[in-house]
Amino acid sequence: MIRALLLTALAAPCAALFAGTAAPRPVVRGRAGPVVLTTSLDKDEQPQWVSAVSDVSITALRLGTCALMVHHGFDKIQNVDGFSANVVAKFFGFLPGPPQFWTYSAAATQIVGAGLLGVGLFSRPTAAAMSGTMIAAVVFHLLNTGGEAFPLGIPKAHSYNFELASMYVITLLYFTASGAGPYSVDEQVLGGELNFYSNLLGLNKEDE
Repeated sequence: MIRALLLTALAAPCAALFAGTAAPRPVVRGRAGPVVLTTSLDKDEQPQWVSAVSDVSITALRLGTCALMVHHGFDKIQNVDGFSANVVAKFFGFLPGPPQFWTYSAAATQIVGAGLLGVGLFSRPTAAAMSGTMIAAVVFHLLNTGGEAFPLGIPKAHSYNFELASMYVITLLYFTASGAGPYSVDEQVLGGELNFYSNLLGLNKEDE
């Protein structure tokens, strides 16, 4: 019990210092009861610098992802026949139509998508489409080289072949769910991406 109180007393000021607010008081329910730490701090009460750092970090993540993604599209454009034969036809032969169509589709998604997501325009569907291409890339690597003893194995190349594609998928799914952030065309020009879609579909019209 004494150890729990000491840990609570040490943790509360540290948490308050990080949040920039006064330390919340612990509530002890009885001598043998659990120690319950309560605080009134919520998202709206965060210090302004915390929100600013968060917004800038999201923007940097978005721009960095797009800057690293775009060359994958250019690479496919410059090597259409090779990608079509060695990737699409070999591992995704079940797809309808010529393999070149899917090569150009993937390249366009990565190039145009990097531009749109980079400026934050139509971010959620764009990020979803881009994540689709990278999910296909993860599948390709798993079919081509397997799991490589993931997660504890040490690959000869010192990284899993599916590793980079997986990181892209995770990052792009974040933007699919959360949008591009405040520093984007969606927020600064369109007045909010979801609100723009609602107006476009007439979902915000009040019943007359």
